[in-house]
Amino acid sequence: MKTAGVALLFGLCCMIGFQLGRKKTGRLKTIRSLRSDLQLFSERVGSGCGTLTELQGELNGMLGEILKTYLDMLKEGKGEAYAAECAIEELRGSGTVEAGTRMFLTGLSTASRIDLIRRTQTLVTMLERAEEEAETAAKQARVLQISGVLTGAGLAILLL
Repeated sequence: MKTAGVALLFGLCCMIGFQLGRKKTGRLKTIRSLRSDLQLFSERVGSGCGTLTELQGELNGMLGEILKTYLDMLKEGKGEAYAAECAIEELRGSGTVEAGTRMFLTGLSTASRIDLIRRTQTLVTMLERAEEEAETAAKQARVLQISGVLTGAGLAILLL
């Protein structure tokens, strides 16, 4: 019975370490998905192809989901600011990414092609900065994961 308890404690410590690590690496994956979609969006806007709805349909990552929510809210008759806030709901708490995406979306539906290109360039710059911060956090995530395993192992040894 004691061995089972020690094994459960070890597993719990490992799980906590990996859970904390996953939160930190999740932000990096989100930023990379946004950058990838933004690159495709920028290329399509630069070539002068399609409307926002058509461009949104071509995007498979996070930016595609954000644009879909944004455009759906506009179709329902909601205002630009409200549509932008609803669209970035998943990015809450990500600081730079949230602010940059909000700036990108506000007024997007009425923007000219040149303005779309400027908005895209601004968001790319902000995402690059956020990615550097997220990479640092991802390195910390590995430390948290290892710490969870080591803590669990240490407690298991002490209890045996």
